[in-house]
Amino acid sequence: MVVAVLALSSCNNWFDVAPKEEYIDEDALFSSESAFRNALNGIYTELRSSELFGSNLGLGGIEFMGQTLVPDSELKPIAEFDYDSQIMKEKIEQVWASMYHAIYSCNNLLRLFDKNQDVIFIKGAREVMLAELKVLRVAMHYDLVRLFHPAYTSESSFKGIYWKESTGDELQQLSTQELCTKMLAQLTEAIAILKKYDPIYTGESLNSDGLFGMAPSNRVWKMNYYAALGLKARIALALGTEAGYLDARACVDEILEGGYFSFATSAGTDLAFSREHLLGLPSPKGGLQALGYTLFRDKGVVLSPIVQVGEWKQEAPDDIRFRSMNNTLQNLLPKYDSLSIAVFSGAPQQIPYIKLGEIYLIGAEAALKLNDLSGAYAYLSTFVDKRFSKTSIVETSTATELMEEIERQYIREFLGEGQLFYCYKRWNLSSIPSYDGRNIEMTKAKYVWPIPAN
Repeated sequence: MVVAVLALSSCNNWFDVAPKEEYIDEDALFSSESAFRNALNGIYTELRSSELFGSNLGLGGIEFMGQTLVPDSELKPIAEFDYDSQIMKEKIEQVWASMYHAIYSCNNLLRLFDKNQDVIFIKGAREVMLAELKVLRVAMHYDLVRLFHPAYTSESSFKGIYWKESTGDELQQLSTQELCTKMLAQLTEAIAILKKYDPIYTGESLNSDGLFGMAPSNRVWKMNYYAALGLKARIALALGTEAGYLDARACVDEILEGGYFSFATSAGTDLAFSREHLLGLPSPKGGLQALGYTLFRDKGVVLSPIVQVGEWKQEAPDDIRFRSMNNTLQNLLPKYDSLSIAVFSGAPQQIPYIKLGEIYLIGAEAALKLNDLSGAYAYLSTFVDKRFSKTSIVETSTATELMEEIERQYIREFLGEGQLFYCYKRWNLSSIPSYDGRNIEMTKAKYVWPIPAN
């Protein structure tokens, strides 16, 4: 596996991630399709680490920046955007270094695909993996943009992160606009390939008797065709342009018309609604469960006032999302504990990267920005109904009322998943509600993570 031979050689040079074991025979190591599949799996292992989506970019880190949880004293600097604190310095350095390490892994595997052209693959498998790698590379760069750049609509000329498309030493420091243009172009190209070959779309398995991981049902664990469309919709929405909104909505409609994903129902014990994940990263054994216990049981972390659980429960007592909370509606422990089918069944819990709820909300916001209020209402009302919830919006609701409902649903839908901060930032909110009942005045310095020193 590629990840077994990659190592960060120094914390002082974030891009010095090339393999040090020069004796490795790449031709011998990557002489079969299974070797490439294993290496690709290794990249997902990197992404699910606690340094990235296993904690820092989700429940254990950026969720507190969305103010939905009341932190203890150790975690308080995260919620208060104290980037000079030791805990934030560590998390920022971990995310920066680990994300670029995973990007290197993508580039290195793409290099090996190009180098070892004579390796025989099941028809279509090589194409799927190449497209998947390119989408993953875009996804990682975009998450760096969401953290280390201002919102596109506030400062599209900002230059911060580096675009890495090879294993060489060259670095490209592009503006947000240049980065998003490049990312959307590469997504469009990769999506076309996935539409042709990805089993989740074609329905045709690319497994053989001794080689698994390419059946349609397996693809929800990988950056598949629909997840790539969802990522494109997420980026296009952030552009804040008519073309971007049209592109985002087209992606949303293609995902929904595909019909592959459906909402969870009131039955069952999948309290994380993993069936709705367009892409779910498998957590390490005990990962999210252990983190949930640490936060909600040991540290006593509770939901903050911005969730307005009491009002929510009174307004929509049958909302299925309450099942992810404890009996007193104070924390999210059931979402991650052993009652969840994802743990109980012996399968790894999924870390949601992009899910069906976000797709509906992207569609609603894109329609609203295009002045299609009836379209926005249709996405929103369908989504709320599928959550067995209630809403005060009606077909004649104003644009302001619809946007308020979109924000309300973002707060409710992504609890524990680290998405709300990105929404506040994308909307360029000058102040956001705080976990302690106050309002926080937001500035560029709070919205933008500082890039670690080399």
